[in-house]
Amino acid sequence: MSALADAIRRGRPRLDLTRESPFAGLHRRHASVMDVVAQSIAATAPAGVMLVHPGALFGRSGSLAFTELLLTVGLVVAVALVVGMFSRRISSAGSLYTFTTRGLGPWAGIVGGAALAVGYLAIAMSTLSSGAMRIAGLVTSEPRSGSGVAVAVMAVTSVVTAGVIARGLRMSTRILLVLETIAVAAVLAIAFAALSSTGWDLAPLVPQPTEFSPDIVMLGVAFAIIGFVGFESGAALGPETRRPFASVPRGILVSVLATGAVVLVGTAAQLALVAAGDPAGPWASVAGIGWIVDLIVATSFLACSLAMTNAATRLAFALSREGVIPDVFGRVSPRGVPAAGAILIAFAVFAVPAAVLLLGGSRDDLRVVTSPAGMIGFLVAYALVCVAAPVFLARIGELTIGAAVLSGVAGAILLAVLGTAVVSTSDTNPVGLVAVLGILGLVSAAGMVRLRRGLGVIERVGLHDWAVAADTIGGGGEGSR
Repeated sequence: MSALADAIRRGRPRLDLTRESPFAGLHRRHASVMDVVAQSIAATAPAGVMLVHPGALFGRSGSLAFTELLLTVGLVVAVALVVGMFSRRISSAGSLYTFTTRGLGPWAGIVGGAALAVGYLAIAMSTLSSGAMRIAGLVTSEPRSGSGVAVAVMAVTSVVTAGVIARGLRMSTRILLVLETIAVAAVLAIAFAALSSTGWDLAPLVPQPTEFSPDIVMLGVAFAIIGFVGFESGAALGPETRRPFASVPRGILVSVLATGAVVLVGTAAQLALVAAGDPAGPWASVAGIGWIVDLIVATSFLACSLAMTNAATRLAFALSREGVIPDVFGRVSPRGVPAAGAILIAFAVFAVPAAVLLLGGSRDDLRVVTSPAGMIGFLVAYALVCVAAPVFLARIGELTIGAAVLSGVAGAILLAVLGTAVVSTSDTNPVGLVAVLGILGLVSAAGMVRLRRGLGVIERVGLHDWAVAADTIGGGGEGSR
């Protein structure tokens, strides 16, 4: 008899463990590393990003564009490794919010949670409206009109999003994986066709020293990082994942490396086309693919909106279980899913862009706020978690020189990029900057008031999943939920 078989045969219930975790009701320990990868990749929308962002990045930075993207990939990998320092030790639906709280305390945690929530909702709204407008353009053949059709597409997508999330985690992640895989495969095929059409001319990827400027590089990284935000959302699936301390950090790192590789290939192709001087657009030289590009971008962005809504639902679930926000977001359905929270958040993601379009505004009007909100929100959240990592590791006696250097360098760069982005936005979009800072300030202040006045709330902030009796060899019964 093997040692494992003998341990199972002799298994006895653990009396020193509780029967429920703080996240009781969630369908625990059923998802796999593939679900983490699917959530993280879909949130970054690599197919849509590499069809839309490189041209804009080239317009901002010229020959430095590809170098800036390489630097961004390196920075994101560093942040993913820092997130891994936490996710190998803590499993929580609150992801970066919980990690920051465990390192820097509840007050900094509330700021990080507010920034993360603003980032998730801003990107969800932006990608939902962008994907819907592209579909409306295909249906009506009028890319600059069709607001009614776009609102209808958003409404249908939001209903599907809420329904998919309410049906269960694995359904949502598998749908995301299928959609993004198809989109990425199509884009890679287009990218190789585009490179062939330019004779594999990679000269545009080489930076010209005369164009170098620290400010331009910092702004380029700030812009490029928008193409990777959301990669950390896989950490929110920890309590629902089998072997979370292994699956979550591995899944996040795999998703970052895969997304980085795909975006670099697509960017190389698009920059080659941009440099070729195509007057009708960077993909026009690949004949007859205009509608295909719009369809791929729309699919990728709508999948991104679903993934961001899914992540926001888990964050709201954690905050609700701690008593920071209303109880409705912490309730779970018989399927072990925070379905009520998903419905409310999906409605909010739909309502804001729909109201803008129905009142005569455009997607550009919405982006006045959502663009800086996504950038600033995620940069604040990432910077805080990097600052929190060495403090947390030192507190538990596991800090190493390598971890301190990695988190310190990544945090310093993120703060520098954040400062540059804020200064630039104050010049180019002061209204949006004021709106974003006001929203962040109000949300953070509301959370802090709740910490101070809510009975026992401050003691519960930073809750994470832990082993219960049913997780052990001798356990069993309903505690597995």
